[in-house]
Amino acid sequence: MSPRASSYDAIIDAAEAVVIEAGASHMTLDAVAARAGVSKGGLLHHFPSKVALLEAMVKRRIEMHHERRQKILEGLGDDPSRQLKSLILSFLSRDCLHDNLGASLFAAVAHNPRLNEPIRKIVRQTYLELASPGMSFERASIFALAADSLWMHEMLSISPFDEQERMNIINELMRLIEESTQ
Repeated sequence: MSPRASSYDAIIDAAEAVVIEAGASHMTLDAVAARAGVSKGGLLHHFPSKVALLEAMVKRRIEMHHERRQKILEGLGDDPSRQLKSLILSFLSRDCLHDNLGASLFAAVAHNPRLNEPIRKIVRQTYLELASPGMSFERASIFALAADSLWMHEMLSISPFDEQERMNIINELMRLIEESTQ
């Protein structure tokens, strides 16, 4: 890895740590530079503004979700509803450490429409991929929206479900998907 790529990633890592600790609204470029061990000028070389840094953080989260989904997809073989199942399982694979990061980034995105665009594009493309020979786009979207809702509740720490109830809900969702593709 080149020093440039290394410092780029270190800055994003530092920004994520600051957001996890203080929230996106309290993230300052000075705090991120200090946490990353780079000068503010070094940070500004990669990210000329806080918005640019937030955009990079959102992009990284999207890429990480895509990679997680691809690994799950590979394990599903030729299952006809593999796209939908991989989406749901990737949403619901817990990463409790980053729940706070997700919530903070969600808040930042809600306040800055510029940050919404990459997310909107990937969500649209993902939903278009969900339909399968045995399931309509609309039905697949309803299943995905149910998973989105559970994920959102967890990210915002408002989920009313304990771990056993959560697993039962996920299992029931997968059973209903199987039933819908038969």
